[in-house]
Amino acid sequence: MKSIWHLLRRPTQANLRTQLMVTTVVPVAVLLIALVTVSVFGFTRLTQTLVEQRDSELVQLAARQVAGYWADSVRLLIAVSSTDPVRSGDLGAIKALLSESVALYQRFDQISITDVQGVVVATEGGMLGESVGQYAYFERARRLRRPVRSEVYKDAQGQQVIVVAVPIYDWAGRFSGCALGVWELQKDHLGLPVRNVRVGQNGFAQLLDSRGIVLYHPSKDMIGADYHQHPAVAALLRGETGAQTVNVGGQTMVVGYAPLRLRELASSLADESWDGWGLVTVEFWDDIVAPLRPYVRLMAVLLVLVVTIPLTFLALNSRRIIAPLQSLVAQAERVASGEFETQVSVNTGPSEVRELELAFNTMVDQLRKYRSDIQSYIISILNSQEDERKRIARELHDETAQALIVLGRRIEMAEELSDNAELTAQLESLRDLVDDTLQGVRLFTRDLRPPLLEELGLPRTLELLGDRTAQEQPLTVNVTIKGEPRPLLPEVELGLYRLAQESLSNVRRHAHATRVEIGLTYEENRVRLEITDDGVGFEAPKNPAELIKSGRLGLMGIYERARLFGGQATITSKPGQGTQVVVEVPLTAIVLSPQAGIQEKRSAEGRSE
Repeated sequence: MKSIWHLLRRPTQANLRTQLMVTTVVPVAVLLIALVTVSVFGFTRLTQTLVEQRDSELVQLAARQVAGYWADSVRLLIAVSSTDPVRSGDLGAIKALLSESVALYQRFDQISITDVQGVVVATEGGMLGESVGQYAYFERARRLRRPVRSEVYKDAQGQQVIVVAVPIYDWAGRFSGCALGVWELQKDHLGLPVRNVRVGQNGFAQLLDSRGIVLYHPSKDMIGADYHQHPAVAALLRGETGAQTVNVGGQTMVVGYAPLRLRELASSLADESWDGWGLVTVEFWDDIVAPLRPYVRLMAVLLVLVVTIPLTFLALNSRRIIAPLQSLVAQAERVASGEFETQVSVNTGPSEVRELELAFNTMVDQLRKYRSDIQSYIISILNSQEDERKRIARELHDETAQALIVLGRRIEMAEELSDNAELTAQLESLRDLVDDTLQGVRLFTRDLRPPLLEELGLPRTLELLGDRTAQEQPLTVNVTIKGEPRPLLPEVELGLYRLAQESLSNVRRHAHATRVEIGLTYEENRVRLEITDDGVGFEAPKNPAELIKSGRLGLMGIYERARLFGGQATITSKPGQGTQVVVEVPLTAIVLSPQAGIQEKRSAEGRSE
């Protein structure tokens, strides 16, 4: 790996073929493989989507056709139940009528007429004398006075059947029996309209009931199978319509599904027993893509040629471009690391590359100037703040503190002159208040004075701040330093110290905490200051500007000071869960001291050796 990087960083060496392989051929080869993979995947997904859309529309159309076929079958059965022989109960005429009902023979396996008790009195294909009055569908047809459909059950001959029952009424309007159309699952009449549904080359359609049980399948061995756990069937049972690509037993197939909405076709089919059935189509993925495979291979070959031929010409003519660009990349990396003293030589490469090198040199000059201006700006702001702190501290010490001392002395004199015990007690209380105020002014004055950062460094100064706070307040303060400390600009270190000081001040005044954790972490690209307490907490707003409205100016100052260094502050708090203040400052050339730059340069030279 080191030898390849060495070649990349030294473009003047003679091994151009290796450079081209590493910098051009290998990435393009990887891109080509990725492009072919994505193309095949995209083509597959597109084909899959189109097939799913087609099968979804196909199964809906087929479901309407199948439902229409069965609706017509029920209408024929209704027509038979309404004929004069059936309504009058003329058995001879009924038998003749049934024997002549060719259209019904083509749609049902059995056609029967029952009496009012449900006993079959005339039939074609069924069994005379069979009683169906005990079944729920017979009672439902009599009670609701409309055609109903039964669930799957075994008839007197032991056959799995489904029955369509149409109530019969005599001329007086009284219920006199039912006309029955019977489908046997092991015969063909139930699945006749489903069998005619064609899906692709080897696809097929199947019929399922409301429980996901197969009622019709091209393979009779599959009749009665339970598919309710199949994802497509599960969607069908929820009343959905569509198509899915699934993998079953290592075989991929597109499954379309649609409910058979018989109740929407005729008012005579309004009973709920006509709900629940669904049509499922299955199309095998191998059959779908079989005609496309030769074209996919041809497309892959053409794609390779489209990329390879231009790549060959590019490799042959890239020497004059690669070398100066590699040099430019190396110099850009140095600039990105904060070294603005670099320049690119403008003597090789095409005119466009030379113009780029000139623009790069101009940019480096501007960045050098901007960095100097930003450092000066930050230093001036921080120095102004510190000067203001010194002035306030001096005035507090020279004027306010002295005035409080004089005030306290005069209160003592007033106590000595007073003979009134009550007044003396009030004066003593006032003197204690003045003493407390004087102590607070002295502490405030001390906090305003700059710490000895240059002598002790930021980590040690934070430790002293924590120790002092723990001594003066009923707080446990732990300071943790992680990483290798790096010298920062004195103004930046002072700013971080002030951030910690301000956070501790907020804890002391508002948090009612018993424990504070201060963490200073030096990472590769940033320095992180973290202050966490176990106090009462508060509802931290998402927008820092809302802190001003709530009067939390100290916390707002933390945000503003962090932004001065190009960093950011995050304040996390919840009522009863304490508060966490995190300040992160990127270690750029703007905040690093010149000493840090020298150390990093020496470290880099040591690693290169």
